[in-house]
Amino acid sequence: VYSQSELQQFCDALRIASERIGHPIYLISDEPYRKITYDGVKCPEIAHCYDDSIIITSHSKDLGLAGDRIGYLAVHPAATNLPDLVAGCTFCNRTLGFVNAPSLFQLAIADCQHVTVDLSEYEQNRATLTKHLAQLGFRFVQPGGAFFLFPHSPQEDDVQFVEQAMEERILVVPGTGFGRAGHFRLSFAVPNEMVERSLSAWETLAAKCPALGRDQERTLD
Repeated sequence: VYSQSELQQFCDALRIASERIGHPIYLISDEPYRKITYDGVKCPEIAHCYDDSIIITSHSKDLGLAGDRIGYLAVHPAATNLPDLVAGCTFCNRTLGFVNAPSLFQLAIADCQHVTVDLSEYEQNRATLTKHLAQLGFRFVQPGGAFFLFPHSPQEDDVQFVEQAMEERILVVPGTGFGRAGHFRLSFAVPNEMVERSLSAWETLAAKCPALGRDQERTLD
């Protein structure tokens, strides 16, 4: 999760670049995971740092409404060319075939902006998996938010590793699909008992990967 300081530095760089090229650079922030954070970490507000910002979010993650297609798009009130920007967004929403939630649910969701699903199950899964995978020698950054791990693949070919994991009934996604070859993505948005059942399968899989070290913490800060 980016800190307030890191985000401010990024926005400062955008302002400098905007002045240099002579027109605004709009910052589009896709935020379906912004409320899913751990260890007391808070995701900073883009709009507090940068006027030319557009926030797009969905409640599929923070309220567990995957498939309901409900969220919002917000344009900073101080954005450059605000009327044209809002008109363009409105036009696209009406004409490009988006599926919008019924108006009743749009009204209801407005009262749910300060709540989330119960994060304790995600926190427990994160703790269980990170401890176990680190002991098996997997290297990864401890996630401060969302519900994914993105470890280094113990094989150079991450697609081949994913296929090997499937043999142990572990379903992960190759990092190649996210522009990061040599990694794999693992979701822990599952029941706690499923994570517990997976631990022995991870041990079997790790035993087939000689590149992994054993019995040492290998998380990356």
